[in-house]
Order: sequence, then structure tokens, then C-alpha cells
Amino acid sequence: MKKLFSLAILAMLMATPLFLVSCGDDDDMLPEESETSKPTITSWTEPFHDNGGSIDDVKSYMASSMPRYSLVNETTGMSSTQLTYATGSFTEGVIYSFSGTTGSLYSVIDTELTVNKTIIFKYLNEHYTLIPGSTSNESMLQYRFTNSDRSIVISTMKVSETCFNIDYSFISK
Repeated sequence: MKKLFSLAILAMLMATPLFLVSCGDDDDMLPEESETSKPTITSWTEPFHDNGGSIDDVKSYMASSMPRYSLVNETTGMSSTQLTYATGSFTEGVIYSFSGTTGSLYSVIDTELTVNKTIIFKYLNEHYTLIPGSTSNESMLQYRFTNSDRSIVISTMKVSETCFNIDYSFISK
């Protein structure tokens, strides 16, 4: 019994440092808060968004300008065709929709990580005009931009805590 008692004390003495180290603040296994809130990109590339563009135009643009994305699905129905691109982690992606009758691009939805919002909104502010009087909501990342000839409206909207959408709508005159 005496040997068992001393063995138990020895085991406790050996386990105590392990317990204290694993419960410490310097645990390298968990990411720091600041690491998870750092942008994952240094510059942002807009998805292809030429009104009336073809499937081949989009495929060529994505292959040359956005190599982080790969085509993960191509769906053809009676009324439309959709190309779905995603990054390797499937956290970011772009959906292109084409008319079934003309084959021309009519919709682009880009899903981006919220940690990259500063870089993306800086780009949008430099290249487009914030639509005056539109409802903006910073907490929902809800903004509307337009190009100089007002043929495109770009709407942004938060869809989760980690992602937001950038929607390109084409305006016909």
C-alpha cells in the first residue's frame, strides 16, 4: 500500500506540469484572435462582369486572372446555364448565370470572406461610385455602387459572420 501511495504521488507530481502547461495562455495549438481577423488577400480581383459576355469569355478570364478559383460545377437547364467557381477551401466562390436563349452573361454573385472587406471596399470605392441615397448598413455590409455610365449596380450584403456577397446587376437602357 505504501508503494502504491508513493507511486500515486509521483504520478500526480508528473501530471501537474503537463496540466499547467496545457491550460496556459501560450497554447500554440489555438490560433490567435488577431490571426483569424487578418485579411487573406493583399489585393482583390473583380470577377468577370461584362454584360453579355459568353461562357468562353468567363472561363478564359477565370483561368488567367483568378487562378485561386477552379470550376466546380457547370449546370445547363432550359432557361439558363450556370458556372460555379470556388477556392480550394470552398469558402469563397463566384456564380455566373447565362441566358439559355442567347448564352450571354446576365448575373454574377461573388462570395468573399468578411476579413477581406476593407481591401474589397477600398477597391469598390476607388473604381465605382457609392449610390447616393441608397440604404447603407455597415453592420450588414450593405452598400450599393454603380459605374460611370450607370449600366451596372453592385450590391453587397453580409450573408454570415464569415462571408458576404457582391452581386453585379446589369441595367438595360
